[in-house]
Amino acid sequence: NNKVLPTSPALVQNNQIAVISGKADYRLSFDITPTGTINDYGNILHFTTDNNCCNFGQRSPAIWFHQGTTRLYVAIGDSTDGNWRLDTDALPLNVRTKITLECKGKNVKLTVGAKVYTATQPTYRFAGNLVVYASDPWHPAAKAVISNLRYKILPAAEVNEAVTSQRHYMSNLQDEEMNVAEKENMDN
Repeated sequence: NNKVLPTSPALVQNNQIAVISGKADYRLSFDITPTGTINDYGNILHFTTDNNCCNFGQRSPAIWFHQGTTRLYVAIGDSTDGNWRLDTDALPLNVRTKITLECKGKNVKLTVGAKVYTATQPTYRFAGNLVVYASDPWHPAAKAVISNLRYKILPAAEVNEAVTSQRHYMSNLQDEEMNVAEKENMDN
């Protein structure tokens, strides 16, 4: 279920590194070492259907440093807001920080080092073919080094919830049948 991406791509503007079949539920992780800042949004990674923003699928996800800082701008577009996002505190310069973005159902969890950011996404995320950039054609590349890049498709949350619900229903049904049988045995 891991999608094949280069594990340590160089961040260079317009650096297409893969085309993948993306899913709505996934875990993206990588280590990043910021080496400086720029006076623009510095792009790190961009998973897109075809363009920068803000149609459905164009930021699935897309990650930048904010202008002049190492604060992450993490866009995880959904069906009603192609630029729905989370922002983080600044990352330390010249220090490697592990980043994990996990999207499952409406739950979004972004782990930056030891700090965890969580949010509930209003609607559903894109699933389909995505072009992956490190970094994209529309912004200058961030001054950073990334490594251990991974994209893993997670089992769909809705399917798991439905299966769990069905198991719970069947378990309760079996309990009720056992209770009826026990009552009938007691009545005889």
